[in-house]
Amino acid sequence: MRADELEAVGDGAARAFAGGVAHVQSTHRAIARRVFGAARAAGPAAGSVRAAHDGIADGVYAAVRGIGTVAVRGIARTATVVRPPGDDLRALADRPIGVALLGALNGAFGARFATEDSPLALRMTVRVKGEDLPLEPAELRRRFPLPSGRVAVLVHGLCMTDAAWELGSDEDAYYARRLHRDLDYDVVSIRYNSGRRIPQNGAELASVLEQLVAVWPGGVRDLALIGHSMGGLVCRSACAVAAETGHGWVDPLNDVVTLGTPHLGANLERAAATAHWAAGLLPETKLFADLLELRSDGVLDLRDGAILMEDTPLSVDRWPWGERGTAVPLLEGVHHHAVGTTMARNPESWLAANVLGDLLVTPASASSRAKGDRRLAFEEDDVVILGGVDHFALLHDAKVYSHVRRWLRPVGALPAAGRTGDGVVDGTVEGG
Repeated sequence: MRADELEAVGDGAARAFAGGVAHVQSTHRAIARRVFGAARAAGPAAGSVRAAHDGIADGVYAAVRGIGTVAVRGIARTATVVRPPGDDLRALADRPIGVALLGALNGAFGARFATEDSPLALRMTVRVKGEDLPLEPAELRRRFPLPSGRVAVLVHGLCMTDAAWELGSDEDAYYARRLHRDLDYDVVSIRYNSGRRIPQNGAELASVLEQLVAVWPGGVRDLALIGHSMGGLVCRSACAVAAETGHGWVDPLNDVVTLGTPHLGANLERAAATAHWAAGLLPETKLFADLLELRSDGVLDLRDGAILMEDTPLSVDRWPWGERGTAVPLLEGVHHHAVGTTMARNPESWLAANVLGDLLVTPASASSRAKGDRRLAFEEDDVVILGGVDHFALLHDAKVYSHVRRWLRPVGALPAAGRTGDGVVDGTVEGG
């Protein structure tokens, strides 16, 4: 770990420690206030006892907070000087475990990292085989000496990085390898800070894709976006930005595939919002509300699948079950496909489709199978619901890939683009 990263971890741990002490102190005060309020009838002595209690308690908490914060920061700074033998000072992003840690930290605190310009903040980069790909003609020609003109872009989900597409030891199961081997796609992936707002990442992705297509050797004749979970919303947000600004990368865009994407919102985030609202009703439980308040901007956007900047920020709109996301139609002339999964073996059951899902996203949300203005007009053959598949298996499951391969067939074999007028979705349903 680099010195600046270690210091950033120390500063973050110190703030967390101080914040934790403050939350405990607040809860202690609330409980004491209720106790002393009940004891007020005992006489005037109760007020003196409370004043003494509050003074002593506040002094103890201040000492613990001050000493603990200094100690945590001191340990981190000492470690930057006294390093173990053989430490090569590699960045966290260059270590497999470090990459996973950075993905999780950015998913949880990425918005704060970005605001503070922390060295722990992930920036959006194009990646190939675990390395950054500079968007320069010479570098692209070196990495892709025989370009096919077909480019697939993989976009990961919350608390992940591009490494998520290469989970497991079976390299033949990696989508990048399969798509290149089976359909002659040149495949790149996107690494981004999933704790930022989804529309912020969408706007940046639109800009990155504009640069990528502009300098791709030989030009791009067929572009496909494949997004997992939150990544699918980032892709749709980028499409909305491109359509509004007239970006040129939309011209070769033929397919957008979303895997377990909460187009209509994530019930898990709604449940967290409900718990936050309920915990804030009493002073004694405000500690839990404050902890839930730490959810990142990206997580908050998942509540309703918000992909536009004008969607009301959740810091303003805290009621957990209100619809907030703006209705954004699918791009005309582009084939949109969706895979939804459920842990249940029978994906047709109401419980599996609307409650259980893959434990994070329901098939109803992933396929936009719901009534209302925000329902998306997927073609019947472009929606698949799979049973017995969890949320993370979408990244490497053979059944999922078989449908991705079917959809991303050669351009000449694609049917003419079109959309149903009523938006009815009766996609393929498969059991486990």
